[in-house]
Amino acid sequence: MQALLVIDRLFRGESVTLPVPDGLEKEIQAGSMVLVNLRNGRETLYPGYVLELSPEKSDGDAGPFIADLLYGGEPVLRRQQLRLARWMADYYLTMPLDTVIASLPAAIRTTVHDVVELNSFELKPSEQKTVSTPLRRAILQLLSEEKRLTVRQLQKRLGRKQLFGTLSELEKGGYIILKKKFATTRPKQKTAYRAAAAPPGNPEELLVSAPRQLEAFRALAALGDQDGFAETLGFSPALLNELVKKGIAEKTAVDIRSNFRNTYSETPKKPQRLTDAQSGALDILGQAVEQESFGAFLLYGVTGSGKTLIYIELLKKVIAGGKTAIVLVPEISLTPQTAGRFRHHFHDDITILHSAMSDQEKYDAWHSLRSGRTKIALGARSTIFAPLDNVGAIIVDEEHDGAYKQDRNPRYHARDTAVMRAMLEGAVCVLGSATPSFESYHNAKNGKYRMIRLPERIDGASMPLVTLISMREAPKASASISDRLFREIRKRIEKNEQVILLQNRRGFAGSVFCLDCGHTPECPHCNIPLVYHSTGMQLRCHYCGHTELFTEKCGKCGSGSLFYKSSGTERIEEELKTLFPEENILRMDIDTTSAKGSHGRILKAFHEKKSRILLGTQMVAKGLDFPDVTLVGVLMADIGLNLPDFRAAERMYSLLTQVSGRAGRAAIPGEVYLQVYKSESEVFRALLEGNYEKFFEREMTLRTMLRYPPAARLVKFEFSSTEEHHAEEAALSFKKQLEAHLPPDKAVLLGPAPAGIARLNGRYRYQLLAKILAGKLSPAFIHHQIDALHALYRTAKLSVTIDVDPQNLM
Repeated sequence: MQALLVIDRLFRGESVTLPVPDGLEKEIQAGSMVLVNLRNGRETLYPGYVLELSPEKSDGDAGPFIADLLYGGEPVLRRQQLRLARWMADYYLTMPLDTVIASLPAAIRTTVHDVVELNSFELKPSEQKTVSTPLRRAILQLLSEEKRLTVRQLQKRLGRKQLFGTLSELEKGGYIILKKKFATTRPKQKTAYRAAAAPPGNPEELLVSAPRQLEAFRALAALGDQDGFAETLGFSPALLNELVKKGIAEKTAVDIRSNFRNTYSETPKKPQRLTDAQSGALDILGQAVEQESFGAFLLYGVTGSGKTLIYIELLKKVIAGGKTAIVLVPEISLTPQTAGRFRHHFHDDITILHSAMSDQEKYDAWHSLRSGRTKIALGARSTIFAPLDNVGAIIVDEEHDGAYKQDRNPRYHARDTAVMRAMLEGAVCVLGSATPSFESYHNAKNGKYRMIRLPERIDGASMPLVTLISMREAPKASASISDRLFREIRKRIEKNEQVILLQNRRGFAGSVFCLDCGHTPECPHCNIPLVYHSTGMQLRCHYCGHTELFTEKCGKCGSGSLFYKSSGTERIEEELKTLFPEENILRMDIDTTSAKGSHGRILKAFHEKKSRILLGTQMVAKGLDFPDVTLVGVLMADIGLNLPDFRAAERMYSLLTQVSGRAGRAAIPGEVYLQVYKSESEVFRALLEGNYEKFFEREMTLRTMLRYPPAARLVKFEFSSTEEHHAEEAALSFKKQLEAHLPPDKAVLLGPAPAGIARLNGRYRYQLLAKILAGKLSPAFIHHQIDALHALYRTAKLSVTIDVDPQNLM
């Protein structure tokens, strides 16, 4: 028997055929995890994964050999997962090992944490007799002396040959317990504050002459017996420490754990009655599930049309039919409301996966799904690899979202991978969005997907009224907020309604510009402007993390005449506090949400109306449903339209539509104000018309003419090196080979040219774009050419990355 397998750190990730030892033939299966030895005298064992088995006999080989079998041969990858991994390697032009590893959590791929314990048992005959061998006797003897040993300790004492296979046999016979124990590191801690249980005197009177401290005390008092962090409360640690010195507040160190379940909760809504449109959509999807065959559906519903309720009711049908399901959301930490509602309906039948989980939590979750204890896996993009059998439905919520694209190898798109897995499983795939990606909408128009429309909001709610404010002429209440928007915010506060403000840029300001010499500080590693952050008085690169101290003087000419381009969330927060001094402003950006669970805490405070103004970056546009939000303001609505990316208009339309949809989701109508500098854009025309279809048709006319997706497929090749000429030479050499390989009527090549950000992390970057009009690129040809380039430019530290269906051309 032979096994086709991929081996970690060997053969550059390509598949290789090895003979199966006679002693392992009965246990080994496709999907099994094995350990491979190189026959070179070293004891190093390399993890490998069996892709397929064939009965052909091998003549014997002096090369690598399968030394052991993990998990008793029980596959770590199901048959459909293997097929999916091989499809991904072919489609995304990467190695099979990369896609296999992406399919498994790190906790499953490691053997470091395996622990062996002697089982408590009585020696008596059993139906399945475990044959005694010297190795088995030696293992049991050691365990009887020491009770518990790690596999690593056993390897050192007894050798490595077939140790795992022997342990599996002893486990099956009931002699030992084999399990994983992950090292528990001390949890990270963060300083938190709460109001003192017994403050001296009356804090309101003590702080009457310190209004800012009084405001902080009231915010702490509103938390009750809960802890609050400085950035979440909106006050500096120095100010809160003053309250601690006065005995009015208490300070403590809080463990920051990955407890997603408790970060956000709300009172469950009363059971909703489905609208006619929802009922019709559910009937179509339910019938498709009953047919037990593949079908892809685009659920195109306006914001607030009740897509989540359809998902929940569909999943109930799937579970009732004895099947399992996968639900993808763009970013689990940003959608605690959605996850909480699924948890409310499915309780212990659902496993919520997220990046903040510990290795032990990930391992337990994987086993819970694989064993069938839980029937639904919900999480971000990697959840598409959940080890579920008998999948009946795969749901991709907000399928347009860029977070579904993986930004490192393998650069897969979870939405497209979900459609392929559904096809392999014979399952229904539902792609939901109020602003579908052009690729999905194009597929629906062409009949590849079936489109289901939800044209109206539920509960009689109306779509919000959208108004443009031209900032070039409009009077301003502050540097970033127009007088019109200021008055509208004040109106909502007077009525005790809530407001969401979006600024699509974090930090205090954008770049710093010297009015005397024109100098703008740039990152020495990336050649892009540094961003000013008032916290710590820093200039920071948002790409590589480089920081410099801000001295309030030009680094080139020493002038103090500096201009802060644009405004970030920090600066706008200060403006809002000046305009609305009595209000508690909640800020939600990457800086205030760096601690685990902070998204949920901020949203919970907003849900409980401890604040009536929520300011944030794109985070506030995703999946929020607050009935008292009647106003949404976008402070720089046209930022990003001038990016050199053909998807810029599509992204902007989607973002503005999504954030607009946060307003007026209940009985009170909502309004949206977009502050713009260039109101002539087609994006704003389409938003005012409220017509996605027209926007799609206008944009598609341009894309078809220019042969951009979805009118063609795009593949981006990026060549980077510490020396610019090496990156450019390698790109030109690759282009010549590709031109000879591709017929001119089937592909168009653009470049090579410097990337949008030409230097990043000290490396120069050149890009070559291939527009594939028909057919596909040959993975074998591409890998051969890139291997040749790596060999040629080995000393130049050349790096080549391939991105199929790229979402970012910068």
